[in-house]
Amino acid sequence: MSATLEHPPQNETRQMQNELPEPQADTLPDASVLEDKTPAWLRTPAVSAVYVVILGTLLLVFANRPLWHTDLWDHVNYGERILRARSLPSTEPLLPLASGMPMVNTAWLAQLGMAVLFERLGIAGIQFACGLVIVLSIGTVSWAATRRSGSVVFGLLGAAVFLWMNMQQFLAVRPQLTGLLLYCILISVLLSGGFRRRAAWILLPLMFAVWANCHGSFAVGLLVMATTGVGHAISVLMRTRSITAALRSRRFVRLVLLTQLCAVAVLLNPWGLDLYDTVLKIGTHPNIRSMFEWDPMTLRMKQGQAAAVMVCLLFLAVKLSPRHVRADEALLLLVTGGMALWSSRMVNWWAPVMAVSIAGHGAAAWRSLRHRPRPTEARVRTGLWTVVNAGLCWVFFALTTLGVQVVHGKAPDPHRALSRQTPLNAIEFLNAAETLPPGITFMPAEWAGAVMQFGPHQLRPMVNLHVHVIPEEIWTDYIRLLAGPSDWNGLLDRYGINLVVAERGRNDRLMRLATDSGDWETLYQDAQAVVLQRKQLIQ
Repeated sequence: MSATLEHPPQNETRQMQNELPEPQADTLPDASVLEDKTPAWLRTPAVSAVYVVILGTLLLVFANRPLWHTDLWDHVNYGERILRARSLPSTEPLLPLASGMPMVNTAWLAQLGMAVLFERLGIAGIQFACGLVIVLSIGTVSWAATRRSGSVVFGLLGAAVFLWMNMQQFLAVRPQLTGLLLYCILISVLLSGGFRRRAAWILLPLMFAVWANCHGSFAVGLLVMATTGVGHAISVLMRTRSITAALRSRRFVRLVLLTQLCAVAVLLNPWGLDLYDTVLKIGTHPNIRSMFEWDPMTLRMKQGQAAAVMVCLLFLAVKLSPRHVRADEALLLLVTGGMALWSSRMVNWWAPVMAVSIAGHGAAAWRSLRHRPRPTEARVRTGLWTVVNAGLCWVFFALTTLGVQVVHGKAPDPHRALSRQTPLNAIEFLNAAETLPPGITFMPAEWAGAVMQFGPHQLRPMVNLHVHVIPEEIWTDYIRLLAGPSDWNGLLDRYGINLVVAERGRNDRLMRLATDSGDWETLYQDAQAVVLQRKQLIQ
């Protein structure tokens, strides 16, 4: 059997084609009815893109900024010493004149991280890590200010307050930045009531265990936890007029127990209770008195001027705000503000509290003046904005020095990636020298870390900026030598110093006395540094 397929007549084919529906241009699926497969916890609102753009811009500023030379390289040097020895030194390991001095290294974990980062990613890695920690701190404060104020605008205002008050502290790259980030997280938890969650019993002690091995500022964290607990008790006492009710307050009891648990978690460090003793005594060390950043805050300082403006702004916001100042908030402001007045370096711990308070009361005052209620509707969260934010994060990362190094394989030029105060030209001369005299080298303590990191390995400075492990007599003689005292030659003889790396404008008198004496010769000089060597070396 066979079958044949016959083609329909041509006129019928045309009729069938005419009867077929014409394709329409608007037949694409409606995107609004598509199901969002992104997990709920990963979805973000549209306003999050504003935060990402602002924080990303700040990342470009801080992650591309030349690295300040003072504390950074000392910490990297100690971290490299820990890497090589695979153990923690119990005495000062880098300075011959401080050999044997007991050393409780409160920042060993942060130093180790800095050394590993520098070994793997170089200068760009340190730049990016510094910028990222600063941006995360600002972002955490901004998040807390937004939650407290219920306003994105005032949340960003809180970030601006924090940035302005703390700008001077952001300049130095040191483990303190890690402590600041953990402190900002703690303040956010305390002021938002996050300590009432069950997870706080695990996460807060873990955070303090890490914090205690990164920086001594964990003690400030314990102080603000205790202060918040006392503040809650005072609030209950003022409301109930009952001491018993205040002491039995659930929040007070919870904070007391959490503070004790975190204080115990701090003991998970290589030195145990000795860590507490070192941290509490470091501010009273005699050598600290010569460090200007530990001086009391005054209006002559930029930090003091910024703080004064913020105090006036806070008083104005509180005056106009219908919200009452809670006892815990008032105590935190008084305690951290008092610490900042005692030492300008403590503005680190005052600025986040000021930022959140100004944002909260400022938003309430604005709504009161405008007769607007606090918004209660939750913002719509979608996976689309999560994807947008991820793309923005990649763009901002790619524009940093580390991003350029990763994507294009181009490491930054040290002369551009390090601050102008870093004596790179003098270091290059020292590296090129065929021989260098033996003995201790006198140089500014701020240069010691960079010279040890990038210069000849045989150079050993008289001091560095770890002043609390340097004998008081040696540090006093160093301070005197900076100014060029009348007995300068005897001091240099006492310590067997054959090489001097002097800073112009700071050691001019010492350089002039050495040159006029005829016992020293100038090996190198530029607009920043002068290298002098003794003609008759002390063996």
